[in-house]
Amino acid sequence: MPEFDKQAMDDAANDAEEDLNNLPDEVVNSMADWWYKWFMKTGHKRLGRILVNIAKENTKKEFLKEA
Repeated sequence: MPEFDKQAMDDAANDAEEDLNNLPDEVVNSMADWWYKWFMKTGHKRLGRILVNIAKENTKKEFLKEA
């Protein structure tokens, strides 16, 4: 298993924040409100899994559309 690299994760978090800052405010604010509503009850990991599953489904749909 690869060694934990805190600096690489910090750098990736900075890149993610920059990417988020390029999204429309209404999208970011809606997601932030949703996250804030649920994170104390479910935890960050579970919320992240929900979003990753949505992204995977969207990727599958795009792949099938192109095929």
